[in-house]
Amino acid sequence: MIALVAATALGQDYSFPSSAADYGFYYPTAYKDWGGATDWNCGSLTYDGHHGSDFGAGSFAGMDEGRDVSAAAEGTVIATNDGEFDRCSSGDCAGGGGYGNYVYLEHADGKVTIYAHLKQWSVRVSVGDVVSCGQLLGEMGSSGYSTGPHLHFQVNGLSGYAGDPFDGPCGAPPTWWVEQGPYEGLPGNTCAPAGPCVPVATLTCGDVLAARNDGDGATSAAWHYGCSEFVYSGPERAFTFATNLDEPVSVSLTGLGADLDLYLLDSVECDGTGCLASSVSPDGSDEVLAFEATAGTTYVLVADGWEGAVSDFTLAVACNGTLPVDTGTPPDPPDPGGRDTGPAPEAVDPPSARVDGAKGLAGCAVLPVPAWAFSPLGFVAVLAIRRKKP
Repeated sequence: MIALVAATALGQDYSFPSSAADYGFYYPTAYKDWGGATDWNCGSLTYDGHHGSDFGAGSFAGMDEGRDVSAAAEGTVIATNDGEFDRCSSGDCAGGGGYGNYVYLEHADGKVTIYAHLKQWSVRVSVGDVVSCGQLLGEMGSSGYSTGPHLHFQVNGLSGYAGDPFDGPCGAPPTWWVEQGPYEGLPGNTCAPAGPCVPVATLTCGDVLAARNDGDGATSAAWHYGCSEFVYSGPERAFTFATNLDEPVSVSLTGLGADLDLYLLDSVECDGTGCLASSVSPDGSDEVLAFEATAGTTYVLVADGWEGAVSDFTLAVACNGTLPVDTGTPPDPPDPGGRDTGPAPEAVDPPSARVDGAKGLAGCAVLPVPAWAFSPLGFVAVLAIRRKKP
């Protein structure tokens, strides 16, 4: 059975990029410039040409104490820089292309967040690392083009422009914060819940489905499945599967024109946990995933596009089912009546079997055999003749 449902692609929302312990030390010092040194709320808390949001946390004294800088959302590290001088106050210190020490994260929706001007030797992650929301990236500093310790937080959009997570009368809706907070206040320090994979069809053994990973019901919520190191920007389509037998199952993803990969999960919570198996062949190669299904268990199959790849595909499910085998030893049948009846009595030949005549082998009487004994009923009668008692 194949049942389709609708869903929409999901964007990525952000938590304020610091730990709960250091959150209260931060305050905004400059928002993104929307033109004419005007910020998202039509105020002047910005400066000409500023492409991100700056947050201070106690100047050099706060920097020396250590102010955490954390991931605003789940993502993968695509660039880092560390080792640059971190006590710049002139606004033009060399290093990191002006950003000094920094971390770049790419997220499930394709956007990139930048954490810049970090403290020297504070960067805690490396390129390729998969990080969770709230994970420590480094500490606030004053490296690169900086006049004092602060965190420069910037969002680069899908087309490469510098976006703004704030929504206001002079900005661009909607907000990209989980909780935006008031003007000149801080966004909330709450991570967005992991986006579920929304199944678009229910599959059973023998089903063959032609589809696209950006078709109806596609999402961009899942970014990492937990049983491979790869991070995805979608789109993905999810399907549920179940069988009423314990049996081996093979799922194939064929007809690909781009690099799609296939994952098997134990639930729709595509949060990097619960991954059971994967097939991650390169380029447009066919994907085949085999597993042992348990009767009555619902599984989730996800076809996701590597680095935003989109393709037609054919998804086929083949099963080789057998009924579960009981390997236990059956108990002895109960005794009728529930009592010990003792040994069986010795059999006694009926009177008709007591005959005179010469003795045959093993003490058996040799009797004339009439013609009727060769009929089926007669054969049974012959077998009923027992050994003669002495």
